[in-house]
Amino acid sequence: MAPPRPNRVYRTVKAIVRGLLWLFYRVEVRGVERVPQEGPVIIAANHHSFLDPLVIGVVLPRPIAFIARGDLFRIPGLGWLLRRLYAIPVERGSGDLGAVKAAIRALRAGMAFGIFPEGRRSRSGRLEPFKTGVAAIALRTRARVLPVAIVGTREIWPPGRKPRLRGKILVHIGDPIDLEEDSGRLAKAHLEAATRRIEAAVAGLLPEDYLPEGYLNSTTLQQEKPENANQA
Repeated sequence: MAPPRPNRVYRTVKAIVRGLLWLFYRVEVRGVERVPQEGPVIIAANHHSFLDPLVIGVVLPRPIAFIARGDLFRIPGLGWLLRRLYAIPVERGSGDLGAVKAAIRALRAGMAFGIFPEGRRSRSGRLEPFKTGVAAIALRTRARVLPVAIVGTREIWPPGRKPRLRGKILVHIGDPIDLEEDSGRLAKAHLEAATRRIEAAVAGLLPEDYLPEGYLNSTTLQQEKPENANQA
């Protein structure tokens, strides 16, 4: 399934945001050739900063749908813009189920769907455990999962701090993960195993100081981590 062509508003906003990011920051992208050009794909990334969805949105070649708080869509003008940026409203209190349903709708429309499986911006500055929602979405939709590591935004705009206007941002894109052989298997054990596989793939793209203490001792991570990951 070919992805929908981005609308004029999306293309315009993407060009403006890209120009601003490249003006203030040194942005490096590795592995963009690994992004599937068609079909449903879930972009799973670590999360440290409000900049993260903007960075992913401008460096990946496909339009990406992200979840946004439902109340934002009721703000005059902003709701109109968010819809044209493919943002998906999820009401507070709907929990993971609301997010999963929204993601499934986007993926069935041939979109790329962006998600931060940690569930929030990391307060520790290190990777936090992934929630199982991303695996549930992938197993239900047969969508491939594209692991993405973002390095540098935690130093530029960490939670509770004002943004800096200088710095380097590295976006490291890994190989797509195909969970199709386990599709439809939503038992807790399968969800946990798929979640840990996705988490390890993202962790394997991050430098060591972005990982929890002792994480490199994990057998799963040792199998996933590339030899040059610490050179990011």
